[in-house]
Amino acid sequence: MTMLVKEDGLELTGTLKEFVRISDKGNSVKAFFCPEYGVRIYGKPGYVKSVLSLKPGTLDYTSWLEPAAALWVKSSQKWFEIPEHMEQLAEQ
Repeated sequence: MTMLVKEDGLELTGTLKEFVRISDKGNSVKAFFCPEYGVRIYGKPGYVKSVLSLKPGTLDYTSWLEPAAALWVKSSQKWFEIPEHMEQLAEQ
């Protein structure tokens, strides 16, 4: 899961490591992760300014989360059922 948040709306309380990868469309994407466990906390897409892609599973409280869309459906696992009411996009 990914949750888009404003960069200035995120407060970090620890130190993260980062790596950079190139997306399928050729954009630079930074990923920030826990240096001890390797869990990705958020990403910083190079094509959007002041927005982060937070991994909401890292939040303390997630009961209020409600997914709105499924991205990259063309490469999803065939056994995973996406709810009919959810928007589905073949790519990003």
